[in-house]
Amino acid sequence: MKRTITIGLSLLLFSLLCACSQQAKKQQNLGSLLPKSIGEWQQVQLVTGTEALEQINSLHGKDIIVEAGAIGTYQLTGKRPAMIWISRSKTADLTREQAEVMADKMVSNPRSPFHDPETFISNKIKVYKFLGMGQVHYIFCQEQLGYWISAPPEDGENLLLYFLKNG
Repeated sequence: MKRTITIGLSLLLFSLLCACSQQAKKQQNLGSLLPKSIGEWQQVQLVTGTEALEQINSLHGKDIIVEAGAIGTYQLTGKRPAMIWISRSKTADLTREQAEVMADKMVSNPRSPFHDPETFISNKIKVYKFLGMGQVHYIFCQEQLGYWISAPPEDGENLLLYFLKNG
């Protein structure tokens, strides 16, 4: 009997620890996903919290349903800045739906500054690619996280690969 209680309590404790670990992952500070440097690119600005959510909504022109956001601006001498926008939605399905809607609007809006759309799979992740405003833009999702990378065209792929591997 005592052994059964001990096993039961151990299983309960294990379950609670797993649940807490999942909750901690879900509530992760998205700023921690934006390192101080990526190769030679140095982070010059990090925006998180309410300010990041406001900027993400401003980017979309309306409020979107996200729980958290972070925006990192990176600089390399002699280059235009690169920006990485990360948002977290309640579910992976919602994140994917928002990415699809955004990619569709970028192509279908006749006044859109984005052109030459491509879609491809990298590391088993669907990536939307656009050119526009002198930069290359990548949009992709990893579970509940949505990413938008804007970078000089010659550097975009390296930044994309960093976040596909480390996101």
